[in-house]
Amino acid sequence: MKQRKRISPISIGLLCSLLHCAILSSAQDIGSQIPNATPEITVKEYIVFDGLEGWQHEGVMYRLACAAMVAQAPSGDLLCWWLSGSDKEPSTDNCILMARSKDRGHTWSEPRVMIPAGEMAGALTIMYTGPKKQLIGLGAHWPPEKLYTEWHWFRIESTDSGYTWTEPEPFVLHGDHASVCQGPVRLRNGELLLPGQFFDERPKPFVAPVEQLVHAKTEEEAQAMPPGPGTPAVEYATHLNGCCVFIDRVGDARNFEEYGYVANRPLGLLEPTCIQLKDGRIVMLMRAEWGGFLWRAESSDNGRTWTKAWQTDIPNPTSLTHLVRLPDERIALIHNATGGIVGKRAHRDPLSIWISDDEMESWAIKADVIHGGELAYPNGMILEDRLVFTYDRDRRQARFVEVEIPRWQGMSEP
Repeated sequence: MKQRKRISPISIGLLCSLLHCAILSSAQDIGSQIPNATPEITVKEYIVFDGLEGWQHEGVMYRLACAAMVAQAPSGDLLCWWLSGSDKEPSTDNCILMARSKDRGHTWSEPRVMIPAGEMAGALTIMYTGPKKQLIGLGAHWPPEKLYTEWHWFRIESTDSGYTWTEPEPFVLHGDHASVCQGPVRLRNGELLLPGQFFDERPKPFVAPVEQLVHAKTEEEAQAMPPGPGTPAVEYATHLNGCCVFIDRVGDARNFEEYGYVANRPLGLLEPTCIQLKDGRIVMLMRAEWGGFLWRAESSDNGRTWTKAWQTDIPNPTSLTHLVRLPDERIALIHNATGGIVGKRAHRDPLSIWISDDEMESWAIKADVIHGGELAYPNGMILEDRLVFTYDRDRRQARFVEVEIPRWQGMSEP
């Protein structure tokens, strides 16, 4: 297995004395600088794929690294996969590369092309262990010219921890106009819930610029807004972007039931992340296009019906987030805690971890843990007793992160 560049942890307590030092270890450490983090959280980073160097394969130089995701195979290996291609997305050469780690993410294999591009781009957004200890993957092919509004889904399966996969089995979500980008969430009733988003074409596109549309409360108000100078809304003008959930009662990803139609923001709600609270409610946090903050909706009946969404006070630069239940029962939110101005985007820097010990009523810890670049699309999981996550840096590197969070004082000892 090829030794990859490793980013070593830096004690927050020593940070002040290290700000002007460059530290390189024999493993080619590239120091994780955490200028504004609280002492409660430290991280180690490891590079899974470096598109700055590029990876040459069958005449293609792969450089793109977008939306890195991670799962643990039944063998215990970690699998990391990401959207790749020669340069950018969306593009017809977009495909999925995957790498494997046998040592908890510290070193990673050379990538392999898992989902190739063809006439359309290829994607894989879900991977998890099914009821028969098989790996289940959900992927799609999508035409780049449709700007993410059309998805042709398929299911694949592996019985050897991801080395080989079955032929794709096609299926349909929301008439081929929906995507799932996180999950699944295991509900207390045993069902699997996949947070999803849909793209319903409008009979009449919006003509007003983003700067006006962000203030519209209803579809009718947005339709009535006249053209003007500013930022075009592009696909958000032609399609209603909203959120829903897909529920699998059995857990084998063969039959999904769609519930919810969270679409009460004309300019769009998308890329939801969900978590079930101790009282049974399911919380959905959503990216609001050009919204400045995350929006929230809730379900009290295992995802069957949902409230209207409302704007939270959690800043967001227009980017995906991820909620994770920690082993000590606290809730972690991995996100870019920037933005906070409706109608403006912001840099996806820093990448932050917020911790709630009261079921998302408040956030006891707010730590900026990674800095420097466009840090996007975190995807977390619990590995044994520790939070880990992947993300992409500058659309050129897929990175794996180990997080160390001190035990909660309110947690009883085992």
